[in-house]
Amino acid sequence: MGLTTLEGTYGSLERIKIITLAPEKVTDPEVIGQLVDRGITVSLGHSMASLSDGERAVQQGATLITHLFNAMLPFHHRDPGLVGLLASDAVPHGRTVYFGIISDGVHTHPAALRIAYRTHPQGLILVTDAISALGLEEGVHHIGQLPLQVKQGKAFIAGTETLCGSIAPMDECVRIFQKATDCSVVYAIEAATLHPAQCLKIEKQKGTLDFGSDADFVLLDDNLRVLSTWIAGTCVYQTVK
Repeated sequence: MGLTTLEGTYGSLERIKIITLAPEKVTDPEVIGQLVDRGITVSLGHSMASLSDGERAVQQGATLITHLFNAMLPFHHRDPGLVGLLASDAVPHGRTVYFGIISDGVHTHPAALRIAYRTHPQGLILVTDAISALGLEEGVHHIGQLPLQVKQGKAFIAGTETLCGSIAPMDECVRIFQKATDCSVVYAIEAATLHPAQCLKIEKQKGTLDFGSDADFVLLDDNLRVLSTWIAGTCVYQTVK
C-alpha cells in the first residue's frame, strides 16, 4: 500500500485524523511517515502482524493500536504480535505507543483489561467501539447494507454469533474498566479523555479543563453516571430526574 493508492481509493485525506492500517500490508516504507507528516495519527490494527511488523511501523511513526486484543493475532509467547508493543524495547526513546481497549464487558475479559493496564498504563485509551445500534431495543437493525441483531446486550451480524461492534456508551465502559482494574476514578476518566487527546496531540484543546481549553465536558455522579453533557459551554443533555 502506498500513499497514491490510498488517495486513489479514498480521495482527499485533508480532514482525516486517524488511519488504521495492517502494518504487514504496507509495501512502501515511506507511507507511514508521509501520513504522519500530514498530521494523521497512524494506528495499527485489523491485522495479522508479527511484533517485528509492529515495531517497524512504530519506528516509521505509528503511535496507536486499534482496539487491543480484537481483530489481531492473539498473544503468543514466541511472537506476541501487536500486543507485544506494550512492552517492546524497540519503541523509539521518548515515544508513547497508545492503544485503544474496549471495556464494554463483552469484547475484552476483565483479566485482559488488568494485564493491559498494569503493563502500559500511560498509553491506555478507553474506546467504546459503539455502532449505530447503541440505545436501540433488541431486534434486527442495519449499518448501511449490513443487517445486525441486538440480543442479550450484544450486537451481532444478523444470523451469526459474530460480534460487529459494541452497544455500550462511554460512561459504562469507564465504570466497567474502573471496577475491573481497581484503578483510581481519576485514572479511569483520564483514560477516556486526556489520553486520547494526548495521542492526537490536541490536549491543549480537549481532555482537560485548563484555561483556554474547549468547554466540552460531562458531569458525572459519584457512581460515574452521566448527569449532563456540555458542548462549547452549553448544556446539550441533562438526565431526567
